Amino acid sequence: MPLDDSILGQGVYTPREAARLVGTSSQQVLRWTRGSGPNEPLWPAHYQFIDEDVTDISFLDLIEVRVVTALRRKNISLQAIRFAIECAKDKYGISRPLASQSFQTDGDEILMEAIEGESDLVSLSKKRPGQKVFKEIIFQSLSDLEYEDEIAARWRPRGFSEVIIDPGRQFGDPILDSFGISTSIIYKEYNEFKDLKYLSEIYEIPQKVLKTCISFESKLDKAHGQSSL
Repeated sequence: MPLDDSILGQGVYTPREAARLVGTSSQQVLRWTRGSGPNEPLWPAHYQFIDEDVTDISFLDLIEVRVVTALRRKNISLQAIRFAIECAKDKYGISRPLASQSFQTDGDEILMEAIEGESDLVSLSKKRPGQKVFKEIIFQSLSDLEYEDEIAARWRPRGFSEVIIDPGRQFGDPILDSFGISTSIIYKEYNEFKDLKYLSEIYEIPQKVLKTCISFESKLDKAHGQSSL
């Protein structure tokens, strides 16, 4: 992809990178953002306006893929998700619903409307009313985001306070917030040297922080491996 002002601050992720970050498959990322056969994408990926052959996605696309992944894990149909996106745009005026702070507060109501319009939706347990399930999904998907003007601006992965995913820094690559170094670089070197003390000395990063970094990357590997089975 050409480097110009249209991608600066937007984040850039290949389908594989996006899939690893959210725990799904590259095929699903492509299906949801580019469509598959006669099926239209759930939304047009940000970089398609640069080149229709580009498959990379932006940070906002990444967040939306993350929410769809969570919804699909609860067997919510793509038809219902598509309906919810269109409902949020048309009725609530939300341009990027699944990456919007408004969706965190109103998303369960929007999804309930989607259910009413989707007759083929999977039945839900009587012990867990549909609205409660949806509210939990939306909260879990969006609660560790930081917003600017009600749109997701940064992602601080839950349980890894030292890690940040910020499209304005290193094109959105996960980094150690206080040190600005890619977590994948630390992880790669740890797997090569297996020596935390050595890495701590050469990068001048406390071993405790390095352990958080390694744990984060290990979790991504595990989740992505399971999603690809």
